[in-house]
Amino acid sequence: MKEHDRLLKEWQKRLGLTDWVIRLYDNCKPGDMALADSTGCTSWVESTKVARVEMLDPAYYEDRIIPYDWEQTLVHELLHLKTCLISNGVDDLQERYMHQMIDELAKAFVDAKRHGV
Repeated sequence: MKEHDRLLKEWQKRLGLTDWVIRLYDNCKPGDMALADSTGCTSWVESTKVARVEMLDPAYYEDRIIPYDWEQTLVHELLHLKTCLISNGVDDLQERYMHQMIDELAKAFVDAKRHGV
Protein backbone atom coordinates (compact mmCIF):
# COMPACT_ATOMS: atom_id res chain seq x y z
CA MET A 1 0.00 0.00 0.00
CA LYS A 2 1.29 3.45 -0.90
CA GLU A 3 2.05 5.85 1.94
CA HIS A 4 -0.64 8.29 0.82
CA ASP A 5 -3.27 5.52 0.74
CA ARG A 6 -2.15 4.36 4.19
CA LEU A 7 -2.52 7.91 5.55
CA LEU A 8 -5.98 8.20 4.01
CA LYS A 9 -7.12 4.98 5.71
CA GLU A 10 -5.54 6.00 9.02
CA TRP A 11 -7.25 9.40 9.06
CA GLN A 12 -10.57 7.99 7.88
CA LYS A 13 -10.49 5.79 10.98
CA ARG A 14 -9.28 8.56 13.31
CA LEU A 15 -11.98 10.97 12.10
CA GLY A 16 -14.82 8.45 11.99
CA LEU A 17 -15.13 8.49 8.20
CA THR A 18 -14.81 4.75 7.52
CA ASP A 19 -18.35 4.68 6.13
CA TRP A 20 -17.31 7.06 3.34
CA VAL A 21 -15.97 5.83 0.01
CA ILE A 22 -13.12 8.21 -0.74
CA ARG A 23 -11.09 8.23 -3.93
CA LEU A 24 -7.71 9.87 -3.45
CA TYR A 25 -6.00 11.66 -6.32
CA ASP A 26 -2.56 12.41 -4.95
CA ASN A 27 0.23 14.29 -6.66
CA CYS A 28 -2.05 16.38 -8.90
CA LYS A 29 -0.78 19.13 -11.14
CA PRO A 30 -2.38 22.53 -10.44
CA GLY A 31 -4.28 22.50 -13.73
CA ASP A 32 -5.79 19.09 -12.94
CA MET A 33 -7.43 20.25 -9.71
CA ALA A 34 -11.00 21.51 -9.37
CA LEU A 35 -9.85 24.64 -7.51
CA ALA A 36 -7.02 26.75 -8.84
CA ASP A 37 -4.27 27.79 -6.41
CA SER A 38 -5.14 25.20 -3.78
CA THR A 39 -3.11 22.47 -2.13
CA GLY A 40 -6.14 20.23 -1.72
CA CYS A 41 -9.70 20.04 -2.93
CA THR A 42 -12.61 17.83 -1.95
CA SER A 43 -15.95 17.21 -3.61
CA TRP A 44 -18.61 14.96 -2.17
CA VAL A 45 -22.13 13.62 -2.29
CA GLU A 46 -23.26 13.62 1.31
CA SER A 47 -26.32 11.39 0.83
CA THR A 48 -24.22 8.49 -0.49
CA LYS A 49 -21.04 9.37 1.45
CA VAL A 50 -18.83 9.34 -1.62
CA ALA A 51 -15.96 11.81 -2.00
CA ARG A 52 -13.09 12.73 -4.26
CA VAL A 53 -9.97 14.23 -2.65
CA GLU A 54 -7.40 15.94 -4.87
CA MET A 55 -3.97 16.69 -3.44
CA LEU A 56 -1.31 18.90 -5.00
CA ASP A 57 1.97 17.28 -6.00
CA PRO A 58 4.56 18.84 -3.64
CA ALA A 59 6.77 19.60 -6.67
CA TYR A 60 4.24 22.30 -7.66
CA TYR A 61 3.99 23.94 -4.24
CA GLU A 62 6.80 26.35 -5.05
CA ASP A 63 8.14 28.94 -2.60
CA ARG A 64 5.37 29.88 -0.19
CA ILE A 65 5.47 31.25 3.33
CA ILE A 66 4.24 28.06 5.00
CA PRO A 67 5.94 24.77 4.08
CA TYR A 68 3.69 22.18 2.42
CA ASP A 69 2.46 19.51 4.81
CA TRP A 70 0.77 16.78 2.76
CA GLU A 71 -0.71 14.99 5.77
CA GLN A 72 -2.12 18.17 7.29
CA THR A 73 -3.67 19.08 3.95
CA LEU A 74 -5.24 15.61 3.72
CA VAL A 75 -6.74 15.96 7.22
CA HIS A 76 -8.04 19.42 6.27
CA GLU A 77 -9.79 17.96 3.23
CA LEU A 78 -11.26 15.09 5.25
CA LEU A 79 -12.58 17.53 7.85
CA HIS A 80 -14.67 19.10 5.09
CA LEU A 81 -16.53 15.78 4.99
CA LYS A 82 -17.11 15.89 8.76
CA THR A 83 -18.63 19.37 8.46
CA CYS A 84 -20.44 19.01 5.13
CA LEU A 85 -23.91 18.93 6.70
CA ILE A 86 -23.39 22.22 8.55
CA SER A 87 -21.43 24.06 5.88
CA ASN A 88 -23.95 23.94 3.02
CA GLY A 89 -25.83 27.15 2.30
CA VAL A 90 -23.71 29.39 4.51
CA ASP A 91 -22.76 32.93 3.58
CA ASP A 92 -19.25 34.03 2.60
CA LEU A 93 -18.22 35.09 6.11
CA GLN A 94 -19.41 31.81 7.62
CA GLU A 95 -17.61 29.88 4.88
CA ARG A 96 -14.35 31.72 5.56
CA TYR A 97 -14.68 31.11 9.30
CA MET A 98 -15.46 27.41 8.76
CA HIS A 99 -12.44 27.05 6.50
CA GLN A 100 -10.16 28.72 9.05
CA MET A 101 -11.51 26.47 11.83
CA ILE A 102 -10.98 23.35 9.70
CA ASP A 103 -7.42 24.43 9.00
CA GLU A 104 -6.67 24.99 12.70
CA LEU A 105 -8.19 21.62 13.65
CA ALA A 106 -6.18 19.81 10.96
CA LYS A 107 -2.97 21.33 12.27
CA ALA A 108 -3.84 20.44 15.87
CA PHE A 109 -4.77 16.84 15.02
CA VAL A 110 -1.61 16.20 13.00
CA ASP A 111 0.58 17.87 15.64
CA ALA A 112 -1.02 15.69 18.34
CA LYS A 113 -0.39 12.55 16.32
CA ARG A 114 3.23 13.48 15.69
CA HIS A 115 3.84 14.22 19.36
CA GLY A 116 2.17 11.06 20.62
CA VAL A 117 -0.82 12.78 22.20
